[in-house]
Amino acid sequence: MMQTQPTPSFDRNTLLLAFAWLVALVATLGSLYYSEVRNYIPCTLCWYQRIAMYPLAFLLGIATWRGDLAIRPYALTLSLLGLFWSGYHLLEQWVPGIAPSVCKGPIPCNVEYIPSFPIPLQAGIAFLLISVALLLLRPAQR
Repeated sequence: MMQTQPTPSFDRNTLLLAFAWLVALVATLGSLYYSEVRNYIPCTLCWYQRIAMYPLAFLLGIATWRGDLAIRPYALTLSLLGLFWSGYHLLEQWVPGIAPSVCKGPIPCNVEYIPSFPIPLQAGIAFLLISVALLLLRPAQR
């Protein structure tokens, strides 16, 4: 009689949570790399995006470890807020002056450190990936 190999205990929801956590972790570490190693000074809109992303790295990590799907509405709220700020930031870069009241300070929000792949676009992609992963989570069967 042939025995089958045990299958991994990772289900779809666990993988989606782990993916969302990995994206948030990479985005957080990338943000810190830009500011602490490359010395890119974050503008006001960058800070708003960081405020949404940094907690996601911790919250999604804990939820993944515990297999806690109840994180979905909270993490999705942060992710969608971050996606909004990323889109708004990109719009400010493409149409300078659209957000004059927000973009005061030593670093204007329309500065592009990496013109070929703007940082708000990188953040927006991360928030979008996290949001999609969270939306694909299936509730537990009762």
